[in-house]
Amino acid sequence: MPSATFRGAVLDLGSNTFKLLLAEQRKGALHIFHEKAYPVRLGEGVAVTGKLQPAAVHRALRVLSSLQKKIAAFHADKVAAVGTGALRRSRNRRAFLQPAAKILGQSVLMLTGHEEGKLIALAARSLGRAPRPRYHLDLGGGSLEAIDSLHPRRPRIQSLDVGCVAVRDTLLPRQPPSPDEWMRARQKIARILRRLPRPGRPGQATFTGGTAHVYACLLEKKNVKARHLENFPIRPPDLLRWILRLLPLSAREIARLPGMPPDRVSVALPAFLVLAEAAERLRLSHIRVSTHGLRYGVWLRHLAPDPIRKIRR
Repeated sequence: MPSATFRGAVLDLGSNTFKLLLAEQRKGALHIFHEKAYPVRLGEGVAVTGKLQPAAVHRALRVLSSLQKKIAAFHADKVAAVGTGALRRSRNRRAFLQPAAKILGQSVLMLTGHEEGKLIALAARSLGRAPRPRYHLDLGGGSLEAIDSLHPRRPRIQSLDVGCVAVRDTLLPRQPPSPDEWMRARQKIARILRRLPRPGRPGQATFTGGTAHVYACLLEKKNVKARHLENFPIRPPDLLRWILRLLPLSAREIARLPGMPPDRVSVALPAFLVLAEAAERLRLSHIRVSTHGLRYGVWLRHLAPDPIRKIRR
């Protein structure tokens, strides 16, 4: 018989940000105490060199130490920490994983792209609003996870190496890019996205990832709390307009745009480009933000003592 109250912590150690979820589950209700993304840029340079950079590892371990203090103060009954795109691709991942295990007192669970997609799909399927759209997209720093739920019991999951940090480092290292760089980036991303079967008619999708926060902040011209973004619409025509607006700007000019999150300046254009190309490939007419990303799938699979019926923030 599960206990009436369970406290848990989920660490999503992503390529661009580390996300920490501290929550308490009381039967079917999940009460969120802390949910925040911390800029780390662990995957900086990995797409080019195949290795984690020493400065990025040092930065990530420093942030991880501070997050472990938050977890300890919360008195979590169980902790789940998962590694994703940058750690998957790096040949020297132990340079981070070994000291990280000492900090946390446990190993980091490395996810394959397919495993990551399955957990994202689990969260989207279990916590999303009905009716659920056919597609769910999750864009991180290292990869794009695309889940096709045409057959909900057997979703098709694909993990593609077109995360916003990877695209910036390999295809769009300068801001603004030259016309040739921009054309090559578009062509390369489009070629990779051809692995996604093109549907016969327009459809809809839900979307998770920090790109949604950037889009909302720019659209509203102010900081929008990420927890308030559930069901926020991302309109493909508006996304294209923002791409055209960002394209000729320098990094300094992008940073001065009202609402622009400072930690996303260098990846805003690559992220918008990937999302726009994915929307075109999948013929998406509507995209809506979901705030239930990978960390919720980890909670459901590895921590939850009961099915979750409602979330309270």
